[in-house]
Amino acid sequence: MIFSAAKPIGGILFGVAFWNIARNLSRSAVKDYMLISAYGMMLLFTSNQPIGLLLVPYPPFGLATISFMGLASYLIFVGIYSAAVSVSEDTKLRQSIRKIAIKESKLLDSIGSAEMEQSVIASTKAAQNRMTDESGIQTSLTEEDVKHYLEITLKEIKSKNEKSSEL
Repeated sequence: MIFSAAKPIGGILFGVAFWNIARNLSRSAVKDYMLISAYGMMLLFTSNQPIGLLLVPYPPFGLATISFMGLASYLIFVGIYSAAVSVSEDTKLRQSIRKIAIKESKLLDSIGSAEMEQSVIASTKAAQNRMTDESGIQTSLTEEDVKHYLEITLKEIKSKNEKSSEL
């Protein structure tokens, strides 16, 4: 009895681990993908019953458990793959924000920072939409995240400019 319950309990524990990861994330897109993976893990391991149930012809418990294997595997694959793509696109967006901010600060040094900020945000939205269209997976960066990262980047650029002018 203990050995036959080990796989479903292990699957539930793996699912709870993914669920805890999702609970601690603040970004909704990656959070949703982790929840999909958690449900897939729970289904995969709980539907993987011992061989004794699969070989008995009646009642057909084996058929019900085997029918969930494909769905569970698909949920795990889609959840983990989508989370990985979303996080990598966030990294690409952060890099593009940095590049655009540096380029804009060199070109538009005399214009106010608010205008430059709007220009960078517009360029970032365009890049974000392009990445979403190419991959089909939503990024987890919100407009507030972009503004916060842009402020940090602009502070770094200003401090580097001040240090270079002092030398």
